[in-house]
Amino acid sequence: MTLAGFRPILAAAVCTAALLLAATPGSPQSPAVPDESSSDSEPTTPPPDQPPTFRGSITVRDSPIIEASELDPLSSLVTTVSEQQIDDLYAQDLSSALRRVPGVVISRYNPIGAYGGGDGGAIFIRGHGSGRPGGEIATLTDGVPRFVGIWTHPLIDTFNLDMVGGIDIYRSAQPVLLGNMAFGAVDMASKRRLEQGAGGRFVGSWGSYDTLIGTLEYGGRSETFDYFLTAGHRESDGHRDDADGEVDSLSGRVGIRLAEAWDLTVLYEHVSSSVDDPGQFGSPPAPVTPNYDIDNDFAITTLSHRHGTWNGRLKLYLEDGTSDWLQWDGSAGESFRSPTDSRNSGVRVRETVAPWSGGELVIGLDYDLYGGEFVERRAAGDQLATDETFRNTAPYVALSHTFGGSVTVTPSTGVRYNSSSDFGDEWGGQAGVKVGFANHALYANWARGYNLPGVYAAVLYAGWGLGDRWQELEAETVDHLELGWLAPLGDRWRLDLSVFRDDVENAIRFVPPPPPPPSFANIGAYTVDGLEVGVQGDLSERLSLFAGGTLSNADPETVPNLPASTAVAGLTWTTEPGWRASLDLQWLDEQYILNPRFATGDVKVDGYLLANAKLAMPWRALGLDLDGAVFLVGENLSDEEYEYRVGYPMPGRMWQLGVELAF
Repeated sequence: MTLAGFRPILAAAVCTAALLLAATPGSPQSPAVPDESSSDSEPTTPPPDQPPTFRGSITVRDSPIIEASELDPLSSLVTTVSEQQIDDLYAQDLSSALRRVPGVVISRYNPIGAYGGGDGGAIFIRGHGSGRPGGEIATLTDGVPRFVGIWTHPLIDTFNLDMVGGIDIYRSAQPVLLGNMAFGAVDMASKRRLEQGAGGRFVGSWGSYDTLIGTLEYGGRSETFDYFLTAGHRESDGHRDDADGEVDSLSGRVGIRLAEAWDLTVLYEHVSSSVDDPGQFGSPPAPVTPNYDIDNDFAITTLSHRHGTWNGRLKLYLEDGTSDWLQWDGSAGESFRSPTDSRNSGVRVRETVAPWSGGELVIGLDYDLYGGEFVERRAAGDQLATDETFRNTAPYVALSHTFGGSVTVTPSTGVRYNSSSDFGDEWGGQAGVKVGFANHALYANWARGYNLPGVYAAVLYAGWGLGDRWQELEAETVDHLELGWLAPLGDRWRLDLSVFRDDVENAIRFVPPPPPPPSFANIGAYTVDGLEVGVQGDLSERLSLFAGGTLSNADPETVPNLPASTAVAGLTWTTEPGWRASLDLQWLDEQYILNPRFATGDVKVDGYLLANAKLAMPWRALGLDLDGAVFLVGENLSDEEYEYRVGYPMPGRMWQLGVELAF
């Protein structure tokens, strides 16, 4: 579907929303939650896709920035960003939703749209993800991997944030349950309606640089059936010439109760985008504006069950996407296109059982196919034509047991064996222990993660005349160690504290001539020692705070996308009539950056301090019998001059005025 063809659908959806609002002005808003369970009520035990976590009794109301940080059965820290926090940030894509999470750094060029070529939209965690933009970070939807099969890294614009009900962030390696690429991980849970009945909401805004945003969602639920639908449109002229972007999306999820213990769900997402590259500021403009177009379809079918101490799921997934990158070759004096047809598919099976009191056993198998077709179209003829598919087969097992009563000790361990069709065998392992007492949790974990070379190596080696020598590349590896403490501070506050060390070997780096031809080699190595801390709680009944930060010491110090220090803070204030205000702050120290497609010298971008805010006033405060609010969003309130990439200044102060209407 083209972008032009999408607009009538969006217009029809908005008109439908307006008619429904007019007909039912006082009806309740549709509650949507992450896709965790098919039961009619909030689950009291973890669903099949999510293992049990350590949870204390601290309750923080309306926490800003993050919802909570908990431990999974392998003693790994999992930080959750909820739908409410995404709304408070008024985030329009995944990188914007995570930009305030400690340990996470992002890159981008434009206000709307993440330029897929080069490094115009990516997520980095504790310095990982720089080899390919975000490529060592496992990015998933409902536990299924999302990345471009040819280039082996995610494209931010292929993720439909309108369908995301919550995001889990793993800042440590996750080789056992998540497998390849998981030096860190981001898992997006899809929305579903929880309560009986039907309803939805419309959110729209307009603001600086003719930025226009409109999203519509609608869902329903009965005893045996539930559904959730979304449509969205985002566009902006951008803060510079050729910094414009446009993203359109459609998605739907249906769930069916097949029997008392069996559920079937189907999720489908379609995203189309077109984003320009404004180029380095001050450079002469190219005769053509570089542009990156995306047209992507993604679907998951999940069969899940729960029988006493047994629960599990079978997932079948398919992702088919097309991207078209228009570039300018200055040395040849010509423009050229690089179309990519990406195809990923697979099966994921997992069973979780309590084989004895206090024990938990997880057994699973992942079978993934990824790759596609690529060609570089030039006036003199096609180049680099490739049609390649890689295959990974990976069984895994994890076991944990909890000893004790008032003081609990839970050791855990797990291993994954990966058989690659092109790179032989690889393994990943994890071990951990957590000690719980009086709502405290002390934990320690170790992991050995791996990241296999991608199809991109086969594509480029063919163009460089190196044949199948790409198969000589080895997996990148990371050894991770972490010690941490989750602690209540009185009745209203909570402290999260961790120290970590990552030791990366065999990192794949581009090797330029001389002598020709260029190549890739496993010559990269670095270590990162770090400290992360977070504090969250209630300053009063209606005022909540989160503050956190990360200190990192890298060897060598030129590890890209890893500031030596970062800090974030957020406030959320609510009133009984429904007013809601949120403020978030972010400080990043200076950092080195890297263009992963070329060998460049050490380049730094300066640090910066950003402040954003959102104020929402309910319609009823204006005397209107409507559910929802009118809101004002301000970004970069201090008008800071900053950039994520050298020569790509980001916008100054920006405003958005918007409305939310629930029906």
